[in-house]
Amino acid sequence: MQKDDIYLTVLEYMCENYDYSLYATDFNSKRVSALQRYIASIPSSAGASRAQLIKVALQDFFHAIYQRVFIYEDEERLKIVKYFDNGAINEGQDRQIHALRQELIGFKKDFEEDVLKDSLFMFDKNARGRFELAMLALSEKTPKEILREQIALVFELKKRDIVVFLNERIFVKKFIFEEKEEFLYAKSFIVMDKKFTNNFWEVLSKRLEPLFKQGFVFFNENKKLFYANYPSKFLQLINNLILNSFTFIDERDALEYAKVAYDKFLPKILEECAKHLLKETLHVNTKAINFLKSYSESVVNSNKKMTLKRQPLMSKTGKIYNFQHILSVLKKLELLQSKISHKKLEIAKSTQRVKKALQIVHRSEDEMLHLQQRRRELLNAIEKVEIDIQNLGYEEKKNLDKDRLEFAKRDLLEAFKQVEVRIKTQEYILKNTHTELDKWQEKRSLGDVAKSELESEYIEFYEEYKQICEALALAFKKEPLDL
Repeated sequence: MQKDDIYLTVLEYMCENYDYSLYATDFNSKRVSALQRYIASIPSSAGASRAQLIKVALQDFFHAIYQRVFIYEDEERLKIVKYFDNGAINEGQDRQIHALRQELIGFKKDFEEDVLKDSLFMFDKNARGRFELAMLALSEKTPKEILREQIALVFELKKRDIVVFLNERIFVKKFIFEEKEEFLYAKSFIVMDKKFTNNFWEVLSKRLEPLFKQGFVFFNENKKLFYANYPSKFLQLINNLILNSFTFIDERDALEYAKVAYDKFLPKILEECAKHLLKETLHVNTKAINFLKSYSESVVNSNKKMTLKRQPLMSKTGKIYNFQHILSVLKKLELLQSKISHKKLEIAKSTQRVKKALQIVHRSEDEMLHLQQRRRELLNAIEKVEIDIQNLGYEEKKNLDKDRLEFAKRDLLEAFKQVEVRIKTQEYILKNTHTELDKWQEKRSLGDVAKSELESEYIEFYEEYKQICEALALAFKKEPLDL
């Protein structure tokens, strides 16, 4: 069909000569003329508008490369007007967004491979940094909004697909399910993906400490109130993080993600509660101490009888921890950490002394080489003068030569003595510096050994500390029941 011939030929020409990098208004009158010459030999069908077919083909081409255009005729010439992308108020800004889109297109192949594997796609810190830096000059919308729109455009995302700005990275998930149950599974998938969960936890964990200090000072409550209140507190924290990180997400969907994330991260959150509680206990916070005792003091002595008051604090392996033992572990860790820090300072000091001594040794050795070379030169010169003196005759005028040579010999001998003194001085410096060097090297070696021993001991106690945290987290998760 002739109509198709013109339309398809225009598309074929554009695809062969241009790609995504073409900015619509750069397709100027000169390039339009080249296109028209290329298709000049193709006849138009009866009743068909040749110009209209060309306009439709060009509009479809630019639409395929993510640009909206308006094409019109002016004095029998086709003119192209490009609609600015959202966020741009002039052509310069629109070209910035166009350049951003070219970079996104470079990621499209990797993204499509991840979609086929049902994986989560991630732009790393460097990529996100470049994207946002390029968008800083745009004032109509935030860089995040512009990025979200361009990512959705290039990666052909639907409303249900998600883009997450989290921990200086960007995560993109394209859902491929249709059924409701499968869609719910797809939503939960994002908080099960390792790339995402690692970054989500990194951000979430940083928000827990401020919450413990202000929004939810949990050890101010008794453990029953803590057990009753923490689910809503932590769910709200996660929900707020999702609302701030996920783009174009409604509250209902955010809550669905939050519930899945809550189940995923609750064990780690409760361990952070335990760590915070132990830190405050070590800092002699009375309320923290009493709160910890409510979990770790299970036995009461009364009338010389021991009574089990509540469930003991127990690890997964069955080891029971009481308050005094926990406190001793905390104090031991603090002491070991202090000793390790002090030992590191000593080693650093020894290392600096070793470095300084080595510099002195190197300078002295270089000076010794120079002095020894000078010593050899003087010996050779003295030997030559002595030979010249021996070779003198008995003529009177040669007596003058002898005096001159004797004078030169005295100067050479004096210079030789000075060199000998300097050599002895450098030998003394080298000897003392080597002694100093040996002393500090030995001190550094002993320090390294002592530090390794302290670190080994620290690791041993830290493993027990982690078990205590795990035991507390398990206790926090269970409804408290006093016996």
